[in-house]
Amino acid sequence: MSTMNEAWQEEQYGNVTVRYMDKDILKTEPVRPEDEMIRELVESGYDCRRGAENSWPVLYHLSHLRGNLTEWLPVGPSDTVLELGADTGQLTGGYVKKAGKVICLEDSLSRSRILAKRYETADNLVVCAGNPWKNLEQLAAESEETGFDWIMAVGLLQQAAKYFPGEHPQTEAIRRLKRYLKPGGHMVLAADNRFGLKYWAGAMEPHTGGYFDSLEGRGTLLSQRELEQILQKSGCGEVLFYYPYPERWFPTAVYSEEWLPKQGELCQNLRNFEGERLLLFQEEKVYDSLIEDGRFPEFANAYLCVTGPQAEEHTIYTKYSNDRSERFMIRTDIVKKADGFEVCKIPLSEAAKEHVRGMKHWEEVLDKWYKKNHISANRCELRKNTACFEYLSGRTFEEHLDELRRRRDYAGLASELFRFKALLRDTLKPELKVFEKKGQFTDMFGNPSFVRAYEGADVNNLDWIFGNLMETEDGLQIIDYEWTFPVQVPVEYLLWRAVSLYLNSREELSHLGLMAQLGITAEEEVLFTEMERCFQLWLLDGTVTIGARYLATAGRTITLEEMINTSRKHRIQIYTDTGGGFSEAESSWMTAEPDKHGIVHLELILPERVRALRLDPAETTCLVKIKRLLGELGGTYPLTFFHNGRELEEQGILYTTTDPQILIPELTAGTHRLYAELTIEELYPDTAYACMNLLNRVRTAERIYTSAPFRLLKKMRNRFKKSKTP
Repeated sequence: MSTMNEAWQEEQYGNVTVRYMDKDILKTEPVRPEDEMIRELVESGYDCRRGAENSWPVLYHLSHLRGNLTEWLPVGPSDTVLELGADTGQLTGGYVKKAGKVICLEDSLSRSRILAKRYETADNLVVCAGNPWKNLEQLAAESEETGFDWIMAVGLLQQAAKYFPGEHPQTEAIRRLKRYLKPGGHMVLAADNRFGLKYWAGAMEPHTGGYFDSLEGRGTLLSQRELEQILQKSGCGEVLFYYPYPERWFPTAVYSEEWLPKQGELCQNLRNFEGERLLLFQEEKVYDSLIEDGRFPEFANAYLCVTGPQAEEHTIYTKYSNDRSERFMIRTDIVKKADGFEVCKIPLSEAAKEHVRGMKHWEEVLDKWYKKNHISANRCELRKNTACFEYLSGRTFEEHLDELRRRRDYAGLASELFRFKALLRDTLKPELKVFEKKGQFTDMFGNPSFVRAYEGADVNNLDWIFGNLMETEDGLQIIDYEWTFPVQVPVEYLLWRAVSLYLNSREELSHLGLMAQLGITAEEEVLFTEMERCFQLWLLDGTVTIGARYLATAGRTITLEEMINTSRKHRIQIYTDTGGGFSEAESSWMTAEPDKHGIVHLELILPERVRALRLDPAETTCLVKIKRLLGELGGTYPLTFFHNGRELEEQGILYTTTDPQILIPELTAGTHRLYAELTIEELYPDTAYACMNLLNRVRTAERIYTSAPFRLLKKMRNRFKKSKTP
């Protein structure tokens, strides 16, 4: 056990020092094969944005999206940051690039070494391995500083019981950690919400690996109310709650109590990288209902808590666009200021600075063009490398269309789309020229074979979409023009893009044929869709998105429909007629598990006065072979039955209906038991129909072969052959 002022052991990794006091740490630390794999990847310079390793451990440790949880926090160049439980440095990069000094505490020496190697060029980072609380005491004893400006402890609430085994480990851990904060400093904590919507929908609890554990009180997660109580008992004072979305592992946005999500925004909910999950309902639709009812915070999947005084100017919402090419990687913040709000776009890489600075240029170009049609481009101001936009209040064209959609005023919606089409063309009209594939068009959009001539401007804002066109007190404004490029595209592509993006999440409008009404043919839709695919690939520039990772990595997602179909697969519905005919009210279900030979055995006790029976062996197309069907009345006797399938001789009965039936119309009075043995093989509908068609052709051939004309022709042919024989 280390004592105060004990000498540190040190290892150097580039500019970064790893320190530890426990000389036996390697002997006591468990060997993790996962660490060795991550270490090798880090040492090889592995880039998770482009790499081919599709596994949960690699994503967990090395995905660039992990840092989105805290990178946006206003850490300044003079601030000292303490990161408790730094692991392999998933969040560390966000502090290292902004803070004056960063000290990471991580109990694993193996992972401390990975962290140091990962950021070996940093000159403001120190890593301390071993018991973090003992190391923290040692650091405090050695330091002349009064504490830290920021303490990042996102895993503290989950790990507290490991170090504080009392009745209230989280409260004790927070109280202990607060001692090391400077006056006016901030502590950052994170927690998964035990009532997060994904757990109701069927995601497994991440720390137990079970379904519904925390919902039923068996898990380790915390509700918002429980979290508030812990913070209050810890004496944290002022606390701001934020809501990472879709969860805290790979967040793409962070909401706050001052900026909650709007309906239609929460549509990226499948994140079961580490294992299977159920999908009992569509989370996007339930989120919309919760948002409408004002209850999103209760069901957010995760919480990020920031303790300490709130600055007058602070971020209330952030959205990350860093799952794309480095030159387009940005963060969009909505900042609350004393005099209102402001929208800021911040580059997240050196290469993206030019992209952000270019937004001011395009504001000036587009505003000049658009004003000819009484439309303005949202005002942009450059501050160093950040593009700051005026926050506009009003109603977007998308919100206007959605209001018509909610009222089911589809004629009005179509009329407004025609108005948008005219507005787009009239706005661009002074700049329109005969379209040609030139410049960087083919790099961005491929080489489509257009079937007719088009017109297009030499410069285009590709995001002339409904959500970016806003009606304000000062008239129409384009509020986002990030995707403006000096490349000519057909005006029809811009129209298709706006309509396509709108219809993508509004399936109930698909039957209206809006594209055709707007003059975009089915062939053009195919061409424009391919153009858009090429454009998105161009924006990615080889980046493997988290969506693509999900498709390659995620565990199985089991839908409610699959579960229902599975539960119904081995059961038979029994209808009894006691005088009133067959009805659902007088039916029951029986389990029909086949034995090792595939035979289903039924023994059914019949009610008194039963006159007839109907057995429904499946709820899909199938092949049924009845081996035995007996009634019992003193002894057993064979039952006469009919069916709505087709006899396949020795193979059984082929059903092409999804409501197969075996009808026993007349039971001898007093029959009190039924015995049946049968095989049931469910078939895909296409297979059943193919078998039926083949059977029909065989039967037709048989009828022809046995017909009198065919026999006569056969005799004549045989006589003709004999007459030809020499």
